[in-house]
Amino acid sequence: MLIITARNAIQESYGSGGYAQIREALDAWAAVDGDRVVAVDDPADMQAMKLPTATNVPADIPRAIRQANRLYPTIAQSILLAGGSSILPFFSLPNPVTDRSTDSDGEVFSDNPYGALADPWQESLAPSLPVGRLAVPDGAAVNDFVALLDAFPHRANGPVAGQPGSALVVNQDWADFSRKVAQAMPDPLIWHLTPGYEMNEATRQDAARSVLYFNLHGFKDDPDWKCYSMVQKNFVPAVTPDGIDRSCVAGALSFAECCYGAQIQGRSADDSCALKLVQQGATFIGATGLAFGSYLASDVFLEDADFLARAFFQGVGMGQPIGVALSNARKLYLNDSAELRSGNVWQYKQKTLLQFVLFGNPQTVH
Repeated sequence: MLIITARNAIQESYGSGGYAQIREALDAWAAVDGDRVVAVDDPADMQAMKLPTATNVPADIPRAIRQANRLYPTIAQSILLAGGSSILPFFSLPNPVTDRSTDSDGEVFSDNPYGALADPWQESLAPSLPVGRLAVPDGAAVNDFVALLDAFPHRANGPVAGQPGSALVVNQDWADFSRKVAQAMPDPLIWHLTPGYEMNEATRQDAARSVLYFNLHGFKDDPDWKCYSMVQKNFVPAVTPDGIDRSCVAGALSFAECCYGAQIQGRSADDSCALKLVQQGATFIGATGLAFGSYLASDVFLEDADFLARAFFQGVGMGQPIGVALSNARKLYLNDSAELRSGNVWQYKQKTLLQFVLFGNPQTVH
């Protein structure tokens, strides 16, 4: 695996001494699985691998990754981005959904271009190389960066803190669609339907399973994942960051269909369920923006994130590394929509393909 980082951005945040400490930790972590670390904006690093130095981060990085894949195909089989959004930014892409009354996002934040080996749009929707990210919170201290790396899974995942099986926290109205996803998840299935349930500090032991699945409402800059209460006539918390603890979730694989589930810019583990899951040792997959699950229209049934989640868990169940499972799920979803590549439906499908990102090691087998 090729591990990508950016020297200048790390030095701006932590100084040259901080970079040296982080780089030493990255190199030591990479040595366990025979991976290679490269700072894409360090001329010496890049020249040693005969790669073009990236002067514009992130725009120049895909070009370097493509050359690395040609020169070192056994190393550059997958990509790990070592840093959060302030170190290696998400790509900001135009939102394919153009109706702002339906989707207020003007742009889509994506890691897909890092794994794209060609320019055509289809390659950006379902890139050839699996991509994961070491999601370090913006503003984290050097010791926090290194501690997160120390807890980061290697290719052969360590023991899971929880019990076998899957814990699901699902909005009651979406239970039928979630059951289709659950068919691909490992038994036993432990369901928590909302409203009427909240995963918080008092109930955090409910998350002690090897697989976690969340199908809830999410909102921009909101720390909690929510459901709608007909009693309170408002959205109420269903999962909170303080409901996530290492003793329960370390080693777990988590997937969230919540809107903005993977929105991490400017946030910390205290105000982001995704970052809290990662900090406490779980792998996480979620959407950077407003997401679409399943719904019926007058002339079409659209699955979107439910399809992606089900295909992903099917791949994991077959023993695929999690990055490969997510890549294959994207390809299946892309091919499934071949007859629908026009009009409004195709807009939603493109956004779904772009915005689900992996915070974890793409080579880990769960």
